[in-house]
Amino acid sequence: MLTMRLFQDMKTGRTIQAIGEPGTDTGRHYFTAMSWMSDNRHIVLNAKLGTFQCQYVKFDTVSGTTTVLAEDEQWAAGAVSPDDKLYYIRGNEIMVIDLTTMEKNVCYRAEQGKDFHGPLSFTNDGQTLGTYMYDPNGICSLGTIDLASGLLHVAAIPQFVKPYSVANHAMVNPVNPNLVYYAHEGKTEFIPDRLWVADMRTGEVKNIYRQKRLEDGTLVEYCGHEMWASNGEGMYFVKYSPSPLKPTGVFFADYRGENWAFINGDYAYWHACVSPDGRYIVADTHELITKIVLIDLQTKTSELLCEQQMWWDHPGHPHPSFSPDSRKVSFTFADEDNRLWAGIIEL
Repeated sequence: MLTMRLFQDMKTGRTIQAIGEPGTDTGRHYFTAMSWMSDNRHIVLNAKLGTFQCQYVKFDTVSGTTTVLAEDEQWAAGAVSPDDKLYYIRGNEIMVIDLTTMEKNVCYRAEQGKDFHGPLSFTNDGQTLGTYMYDPNGICSLGTIDLASGLLHVAAIPQFVKPYSVANHAMVNPVNPNLVYYAHEGKTEFIPDRLWVADMRTGEVKNIYRQKRLEDGTLVEYCGHEMWASNGEGMYFVKYSPSPLKPTGVFFADYRGENWAFINGDYAYWHACVSPDGRYIVADTHELITKIVLIDLQTKTSELLCEQQMWWDHPGHPHPSFSPDSRKVSFTFADEDNRLWAGIIEL
């Protein structure tokens, strides 16, 4: 059973609401996947977290009530839809639980041997689910599922060459279900074309941010951890601090591949999540005492929210993200016994 406690961050004085169970590890969904229900009160957490296995629970942040949803499921495989359903991956199936009625069903079942991968994503209207899968030969196909008809639409079948042949992090555009983002995965110092968008309407596939090189071909921009802008106009991403070409920090690239902008580089950012209302970015830093930082997208200025001990191993990275009303930031941190807790800060 999960418990709640309040404490003050030593650096900023901000109140942190911590949720967890002593002696166990408690996490959240991936930072691009919504963890909260639309009431901004209930959050879906990953309890009894093991090596990428967990128990899904619905937690009431007011009363402290815990409701177990599913056992022995996969971390980074779940997301809460705008209409308050938990979708999660189980091999070749995508499962769905209505978080109000607790009814459980199979949303989509692919043929045996084709396994879905997370994170899952949704359009803002909740009608389209974004996902991707691999077949037994390691071929990736990415696209969307129309949740009304149950039909899967393939947006692209990326064919990157070895040693960095992996495509992942597929996300449907929040506004336009015909656009699907995906990442060219690998060691970022060797990936010159990280950000891709496929247009199912035209069939066009485009690298939307051309990372810069020196004349001898040396890559000088190391990029990753992308997320769609809530208005669907492009991707926010991080150019990591080891990049030789400065500035580094949070950037934006429009989905047409025509324009980009530097947002903020006050800290050595790692993951960067945009708020549903499009006003803020919340980011963490890659250090033992991680910083959770709020960036105002209107002024491009930053505010330190807290400094907490990081649980160094995946899936315990801080992965900060927002509630649907953009008023709460949630993240994960390690306590004095190096156990993982979910933290919440109200803005």
